[in-house]
Amino acid sequence: MDHSNAVRANPEKQNYSVCPRHWYVNADFRCERCGHEFTWTAQEQRRWFEDFHFWIDPSPRHCNKCRAALRQLDSLRREYDADVDTARAHNTIESKKRIVAIVDELESALVLLPKKILDTRSEFQAQITKAEQVAAARPGSAP
Repeated sequence: MDHSNAVRANPEKQNYSVCPRHWYVNADFRCERCGHEFTWTAQEQRRWFEDFHFWIDPSPRHCNKCRAALRQLDSLRREYDADVDTARAHNTIESKKRIVAIVDELESALVLLPKKILDTRSEFQAQITKAEQVAAARPGSAP
């Protein structure tokens, strides 16, 4: 272990149950999602434990890139949960298109989705297709 990058810790700012950390040193981990090795720097650890006050025991499971991707997926899922009922109630094609796009993006990230969400996407996609066919059949509409 290379101690040249060590950063002095402040135990008074830490949440710990048994033993505080007195020093932070760079630590290497393998990302559970992508499998790449990444370094959790001493400065990141200090910020995590002293500024954000997380418990001292955990260590990261994902690299920065995968954590950002997981946050994006979580954000999409929260958007879906918040907007799906509105899309159903207001019956606007644009809101249904957004719900379909969200589900497509979640599924493309290999997220296992509940059958109900997949069924909602199918239902909305059928409604979108029908609305587009009706619009195309109207006189004076563009082909």
